[in-house]
Amino acid sequence: MAATIASEPTPCCSGAPYVRLYDRPLNRLDAVLARGDGQAFAALAQDPLLQRPSVIANRGDFAYRAQRPVWGALAWMLSLGQPDAAAWVLALLTIGSCAAACAVGALLLREHQISPWWSLLIPIVALETVREFTPELLAFALLGLGLSWWQRDHHRSATVVFCVAALTRETMLVGVGALALWTLIQAGPTLRSKVRSVLPLGAPFVVYAGWVVIVTARVGASPLGRSQGRLGPPGMGLVQSLERSPAAAAILGWFLVAVGLCAAGLLVRRADVLTWIAAAFLCFGLLLGPSVWLTNAGYTRTLLPLFILGAIPVLGALPARVRRPQAPFGARLALPPGGAGRSAR
Repeated sequence: MAATIASEPTPCCSGAPYVRLYDRPLNRLDAVLARGDGQAFAALAQDPLLQRPSVIANRGDFAYRAQRPVWGALAWMLSLGQPDAAAWVLALLTIGSCAAACAVGALLLREHQISPWWSLLIPIVALETVREFTPELLAFALLGLGLSWWQRDHHRSATVVFCVAALTRETMLVGVGALALWTLIQAGPTLRSKVRSVLPLGAPFVVYAGWVVIVTARVGASPLGRSQGRLGPPGMGLVQSLERSPAAAAILGWFLVAVGLCAAGLLVRRADVLTWIAAAFLCFGLLLGPSVWLTNAGYTRTLLPLFILGAIPVLGALPARVRRPQAPFGARLALPPGGAGRSAR
């Protein structure tokens, strides 16, 4: 991140920002922000009540970004509402969310009796979200923490965290839906017990739907009306992107990694809830349209939970000398005693 900021000339022009607040000469940090979707969250940080949708040319695009209020709200609170501080706060939030994602990844790894040091690879997978100051790492951290709590029977706390995750990035509902299906199958034999076990997981969907209604009323456009190019028939967006993109090899490579992780997980840990969630995100990924595959490697941001959660069951099936590497200076990593977490059943 520091290298990216330092490489920008100052004063400079960001190119073609879609947020009008950045259609001017910019300092280095604002220029980095304006190159991606971070500019939209900076605009939300300066307008928490959604009173100025005109800062984005199309109201529908403003509504689409506003459906993810947590990131902008955090930036607004920590910047004390000062517009000049929004970019710096988003940069610090990105660093903090990266640390949180690594910590939650380490927690999930330990629950599977895998070295937590593997979580240090998460920033590499999340490089694009780090560059753009967007909320995917925070959303993953919330989803992963909720998963850990849910499997420890802290259902109320987990449900609250899932609600916040859904308002951080709505695609986290894919993971919640997969968890609901997994819980439904794992629950007792009676229909009543199954419904009771899965009922709390409906709350994130209700909370998100309620926020969409509020955004629609405030902005005058629905966030759900701007899916053109972002969603489409299964596989169509991927095929079109491979035909049109100069980075087709990178897109195909990431897609093959995703397929490989899910296939391996289903082969060695098909009962693990993390495998279910990774497979659900892969299915969702097939619905992504060309604009996601082609724009700033957006697919790596959308499918971030797949790459992280999908890798954990696969690592858990590897020989102990591979999944428990030595700590720095030759010290063996300490792992918790006992069997793997409940998710590895």
